[in-house]
Amino acid sequence: MASIICFGDSITRGESDAVYGGWADRIKTRLIKQFMETGKDKVSVFNMGISGETTNGLIQRFQHEFLTRQAVDKQDTVLFGYGANDLAKQDGNYLVDIETYIDNLRCCIEFSIEKGAAVVLINVTPISALLDGIPNINNRIRNDETICRYNQALLALSAKYNVDLIDVYTPFNDRKESYLTADGLHPNNAGHELLYQVISSSLLSNLNI
Repeated sequence: MASIICFGDSITRGESDAVYGGWADRIKTRLIKQFMETGKDKVSVFNMGISGETTNGLIQRFQHEFLTRQAVDKQDTVLFGYGANDLAKQDGNYLVDIETYIDNLRCCIEFSIEKGAAVVLINVTPISALLDGIPNINNRIRNDETICRYNQALLALSAKYNVDLIDVYTPFNDRKESYLTADGLHPNNAGHELLYQVISSSLLSNLNI
């Protein structure tokens, strides 16, 4: 039995997707239904998303959380969907500067590979043009330029470790205003559906599921 372990922030957790609970839970539902109908390819999907989490939080819990959920036969795939909170600026400072962001993910990637898991990185979705460079209700500032810098860092990590990177930024950016809630940051139901389609298409085809 294989495991798909999804680490991330509120977008991974599925915030604002009241119907299906986000892309990770949609994948879980699909695979449960597939197993019930066919009796093959049983896969456990774990949604480890935490609202507001940065890679500083991830690094503190990752090893224990991963080992607890590792498949008996070690057919594991670990997904990392981080950056939307790390790159936010508050009181003049990034919540997690890009060097620390890279190092946090590097440690988690290396540990995953050491334990025999496949690693998949998911880049950061865009924000509304109305929120670009504007403080939100939490006095945090995000902008597209910074999102692109953090996404470039993810691309470099993907190349360095020869792990998959799923680009959700590009398809989301095409019609981003229609995919976002009123807060300009979180995907709405349509946005979560798009994330599910893009992530599941890449992930499940690579796993031959």
